[in-house]
Amino acid sequence: MKLTPTAIYTAPDIDSPKHFHLSKNEDHSTNGKTTQISDIVIKAGGEDRDKPSDHKDTPLGNLRAELTTLQDHLNIFLTERMKLEKLKNGGGGGGGDNNKSNEQDLERRILDEGVEEEEIE
Repeated sequence: MKLTPTAIYTAPDIDSPKHFHLSKNEDHSTNGKTTQISDIVIKAGGEDRDKPSDHKDTPLGNLRAELTTLQDHLNIFLTERMKLEKLKNGGGGGGGDNNKSNEQDLERRILDEGVEEEEIE
């Protein structure tokens, strides 16, 4: 019997827990969609030096790949929650281009100079 990882997310602001299950038809890989370096860094010629190795076709190797897929599902869900929360709090309107520019500048400065986020605000 093969065991498959699952996850349950709970929070005070949601009525019922969110269950995460892997689809049987889904391909699993250790190269997660949400765990790579940012597009900004890639476009600037950056390279992911921490990229994980491919999984082996063993029970532990397959579990490793399944956990990466499950982590992707959780990350996507949490990112969407953060976007909705930001919109709900009024952070999504108005100066979109300026806000995006500020975020890109913040990311660049943190990556290039090691600047702490508090120092910028």
